[in-house]
Amino acid sequence: MQPACICYLFESRLFASFIAPDNKGVISMKLKNVALLVAALTCIAGSTALAAEKVSIKSANADSYDVVQVMTTKDKDYYQYYNRTYQYAVDIPRSATTADMTVDGDGAYFQDPKDDAVFRTYAAKNTMGFSIDELYNMAVGMNESPELTTNIKTKDSYAIGWTDGKTSYYHELYLNDKDKTYVAFTVTYPTDKRDKYQAIISHMSRTFLPNVQM
Repeated sequence: MQPACICYLFESRLFASFIAPDNKGVISMKLKNVALLVAALTCIAGSTALAAEKVSIKSANADSYDVVQVMTTKDKDYYQYYNRTYQYAVDIPRSATTADMTVDGDGAYFQDPKDDAVFRTYAAKNTMGFSIDELYNMAVGMNESPELTTNIKTKDSYAIGWTDGKTSYYHELYLNDKDKTYVAFTVTYPTDKRDKYQAIISHMSRTFLPNVQM
């Protein structure tokens, strides 16, 4: 699968990252923003419940001994990934059987080899002081301004999605003005499995906690 790219500024350097996909079902970002505080307060009970035990997901590189730590949840179809450095959490499908940390430790790549799907999380210090409009415009522009099937923006977040032939993409980002960071997750998946991945993306969006201490 050929991933699309989004370029973003990270600590004054320009990086390319996999960016994710589309979701025709409209995500209620405004309602989600209202619910984030409640979600953060209740996440002690879990993402869909705070995980009962740690699980190590092996690297996609057979020669690597690296692992990514996740936690089990009450939902048997998902793990919870928590990034302690940037203090965000999101559920990841258990169908993602391999995982690798990003170089800077701000997130991880989770791969579902059966569907050739990729779930990515990342975060960055907003050292350049980007507004949510600027981050949104970069995301759209660097992907050649595709026809968006999901296009939602609030004062501190956006969600975009589109389809490029056999591959679809979804990207959701939150700007944390208080600690001058932004956090995001992306999904790249086969277009012919749209219904399956719409449900997965909806679950990930509901459990995405962009600023939470655990």
